[in-house]
Amino acid sequence: MKRLAWLLTPSTDQLLFALRLCLAIALALYLSMWLELDRPYWASLEVAVMIQPVPGMAVARGFARATGTIVAGCAGLAIMGFFGQYYELSAAALALWVAFCAFWANLLRNNLSYGFAIAGFIAGVTVMLSHSLSTPPFDIAVARVSECVLAALVTAAVNVLFSPPTGIRNYFNSRLALLRDLGREFVGLAALSSRQPAAPGQPSADDDPHPALQALAAQTLALEQTRQYLRYEAPQFANFDRLSRRLDYDILSLISATSSLHIYLAGRTDTVDTRPVAALAEPAQRLSAHPEDAQGAKQAFNDAHDAIRALADEPAEHGQPRSLADYVVLSRALGLASRGRAAMTTHGLLIAEREHPSDHISRRSEFGQPMDVRQALRNSLRTLTAVSLGGVFWVNFHNQLPAVLLMILLSALTTIFATLPNPVAAAGGFAKGLAMAATAAFVIDFLVLPQAAGFAMLMLAMLPVVFVGGLAMAVPDPGLALPGRISVVMFSLLVHVQNGALPSFTTYIQIVLGIFGAIGLTVLAFKIVLPVSPRQRLREQMRGVFDELADGRRHTRERFETRMYDRLNALALSEIEEPFRFSARQAVLAAINIGLEARSLVVLAERVSLPQTLDDGVRAEMDALRGLFAGRRPGSIDKIADRAQAIHQLAERLLAHGVALDGQAERRLVIRAAICAELVASALSDYVLAFEHGKSPLAEPTAASQAAT
Repeated sequence: MKRLAWLLTPSTDQLLFALRLCLAIALALYLSMWLELDRPYWASLEVAVMIQPVPGMAVARGFARATGTIVAGCAGLAIMGFFGQYYELSAAALALWVAFCAFWANLLRNNLSYGFAIAGFIAGVTVMLSHSLSTPPFDIAVARVSECVLAALVTAAVNVLFSPPTGIRNYFNSRLALLRDLGREFVGLAALSSRQPAAPGQPSADDDPHPALQALAAQTLALEQTRQYLRYEAPQFANFDRLSRRLDYDILSLISATSSLHIYLAGRTDTVDTRPVAALAEPAQRLSAHPEDAQGAKQAFNDAHDAIRALADEPAEHGQPRSLADYVVLSRALGLASRGRAAMTTHGLLIAEREHPSDHISRRSEFGQPMDVRQALRNSLRTLTAVSLGGVFWVNFHNQLPAVLLMILLSALTTIFATLPNPVAAAGGFAKGLAMAATAAFVIDFLVLPQAAGFAMLMLAMLPVVFVGGLAMAVPDPGLALPGRISVVMFSLLVHVQNGALPSFTTYIQIVLGIFGAIGLTVLAFKIVLPVSPRQRLREQMRGVFDELADGRRHTRERFETRMYDRLNALALSEIEEPFRFSARQAVLAAINIGLEARSLVVLAERVSLPQTLDDGVRAEMDALRGLFAGRRPGSIDKIADRAQAIHQLAERLLAHGVALDGQAERRLVIRAAICAELVASALSDYVLAFEHGKSPLAEPTAASQAAT
């Protein structure tokens, strides 16, 4: 029953979205029939693809799809103009075009990515139908563009006119939930000061922190994706757009600092003065209990900041001279209090809804920057392989409907799946949606439609299926939302509604065979062409971390940090099967912490005049880190552990030098550099532990990881 809760007890948002989907599909079908467009079912299919639970996203997606369709129409006409007389050359040109679009769809982000995916898909429609029908290519291109633009206008109109103004409310509620979860993570961090379990329902000091930290990063990234579309629903939100984005960056910064410190403390068994993190308990409790009280949380962070500053002037709790670990805890706790205070200031401004005229001018979000050329090239080659194999089949059976549909669906699936973290898993979701759609469409096509005596009866037959699919599409779980969307899309295709015509059983079977053939070839291409295991993908991300680090000084920390978390998000950790899941999460968080702390170390080292030996030491360690992860295979775990030990020794030398300095400003910078070096060593140790497949990534370290610690 719990699995069917989305169907049996849907939320209000699910019901409203499903009703909007039914209205949009019915309106698109009616208008396309009234206008006597070539294939009305394409309009309903386009609506099912474009519509989104967030109204603003549907508007933006509609514009991107219309633009991509126009580009695709031009590309299809060009292919037919140059190679229309030859099936082989047409198939080759189409495969190259689709691979080109897949590359940019994979490299770019958000609506640009979506536009390129559509440009590859619709070009395949134009070329295939131009060869299989007697209709001139220009007429086919115009028909596809007309159906797409009609669907985009209908989708946008239905979403704007019939969506309740809940987008802003849901966004703010999600942000409060994120801050509440962040406060709970602070509670768990503060509990480390006593090495005792936190309050009931709160994280324990002995719990593995990696799942919670990864979930916080994923929540922040999802919130940022929603934020950029809110202005379409509520134009006044443009006044607060940059402020909201600033808060997202502040939260990411808090997650980064918390991650480094939490993992560092969780792995230590020696005596450390943890009073600074204990001072964070009060703001943590306030934030987790009342995230809407920005002023109260800000004051609590301010009090914690003052308390930690006072602790800096006192002897360490254990009575010994402060160790490097003491400085790490003191500095990072002070930084967390300062960053928390800044984030609560921004949060308070948003709650108060104060207008900032300068915020009308908004620069592009760092979350939308292109990245990972290697993965884009690999997916482009996989796409080229799949479409080429389909082209060979089509050249030999070009007069058969399954061959035509095979090429059309290959153009769609390969470009769209190339943009997803786990294309093979997405193909599985596609197959589930297709199976549901095929069953429902068979009943409608051959039992209901022959009895339908008008448009009203047609809608009475179709819309219950569309409504159920819409309920699934509005569920936050991607494992249900994707099959739900695919079921509606494929249902629109399989029902095959046209003016005065009903699909035959032969046509239905041929369409199903073509679709399953496209899924099979897509999965085959993504599995056999340059296969990459989760561990190899993680290594690639590590190389990316150090590629970013190589020119990190040329960009802001904001850009560097968001790209690091984008890499975490791109790994689709939730889709990796056990026993790799927790290790993968731990390793990628460790990789992010290595990159962030190493960048800070490089920046700080450049701002002070270090002795030549220390300066050379910092440069040598950074070069050694790049060398470990620069090749196809990173260094062995033992080598990484050795590197952690070497950087720990460098941190000790930096601290000794900093403590001996007389100038307060330079002394502070050198100590901060020592802290960053120590946290790089800690993150490297955490990376070593990630490849130990025990029950807990923090339990029973091997000799290599013990040496690293």
